[in-house]
Parts: sequence; C-alpha cells; structure tokens
Amino acid sequence: MPLLSELVIRTYRDLADEAKAVFSTLQIEDFIRGGIADLNRVAPTDTMELIEFTTDPDTGQIAAYGYDIGIELPYRVEAMRLSDGYTTPIPEADIGQTGLTGFTFRKTATGGYIEFPGWYLKGFALSEGVIRVHGYAQRPLPYTVGAVDPMVGLSQDEEYAVRSYAKSAGYDMLAHDRSLFAQWQGQTNNSDVSPTQMMQMASSAKQEWDRHRGLIRVVRRYW
Repeated sequence: MPLLSELVIRTYRDLADEAKAVFSTLQIEDFIRGGIADLNRVAPTDTMELIEFTTDPDTGQIAAYGYDIGIELPYRVEAMRLSDGYTTPIPEADIGQTGLTGFTFRKTATGGYIEFPGWYLKGFALSEGVIRVHGYAQRPLPYTVGAVDPMVGLSQDEEYAVRSYAKSAGYDMLAHDRSLFAQWQGQTNNSDVSPTQMMQMASSAKQEWDRHRGLIRVVRRYW
C-alpha cells in the first residue's frame, strides 16, 4: 500500500511531468482522489466488520441497539459462536413487519446504520458470540493534513487503476487547455507533440481506464 506522496510521484511520472513544472501537487492529489472515487463506484471493497457493542459499565449488558458501520451495502449479517465458529444468519426485517425479528439497515453518508431488535440483543451473550456484518465499503479518500502523509489503501492492481484514471484526467486537461498544453510542451521537452496528438493521447488514456474499470468491476452479492 503506497503513501499518498509516493502515488503523487508516480502519477507525475505517468504525465511526463516529473519536474512538477506543469501540474500542482493539489491537482495531482485531486486526480488521485477522483480515481479512488470512481474505483469505489465500480469495485467497492468486499469486507467484514464486527459490531462493537456499547455496554452498561455497571451490568456489562448491551446498552444500545443501533450502530454506525463502515459498510454501506451488507449482504450477510450473522451471529457467530466463539467456541466453535458456528454461524447463524440474521435476516433483514421485512418492511411493515410487526414485532421485528431481524436487523434493519439504512445507508448513511459514511457507511450505514444497523439496528437489532432489543429483545434479541438482551438475550445475546457477549462472552459466547459476536455479530459479523459482511458487505461493501468505500475506500477513504486520502488528504494530507499538516505533516501527515496518509497511507492509500490500494492493492497493486487498484493502484494501477487509479493511476490510469489520473493519467486520463491530466491528459484531458492538457487537451482542452492550450495554455497549459504549451507549458507542458516546453517544460517536459515534448515540443514534438502536436495538439492533435495530445487529443489522441487523452483518448487513448481514457480508453485504457475504461478497459481496466471493466476488468475490475465487482458484481455485487445481495442478501
């Protein structure tokens, strides 16, 4: 998993601007975040999250029935017995059902909110089991805050996809901004590249990204 600064350097190299003479670092970081956002749309992370229960400090009993989670689209919620790993699915409650017997879920800005029937959690033994949520989550968008250089949670294949997007975005900007293109020609010793060739390079980079996003697209599982 690369640091954001490492990904920025590699993207500069992809755009033939290793001297950082044409694009600003903020622009490159925006290209990268745009690539991660698009990656999230076509290939969200398949992950699992344990419910971290809120308990009463006096009794040790579960004190809250609803929890924020990072998963925005669950496809399996289950109770797992710690002694032997045996799992029991918890179904999603039907809309309009009285005396809810399963979890309810709604999507939020940062993931989702999952709630369980009070009667179910009151009888849930924390020492004997856990509740796991399987589903799809968004990769966080990396921002540099002060001197902190954030880690970008991407695999090698995902990094290639994000860099393909960033390259496409950078070339598209050069193809539609003659002043910036002229600066890129002079600063990167690419004076032999014509505006027509740059349009072709931008189109080729876009096609490369389109091909790659088709290969990494995730067919989502549902409950």
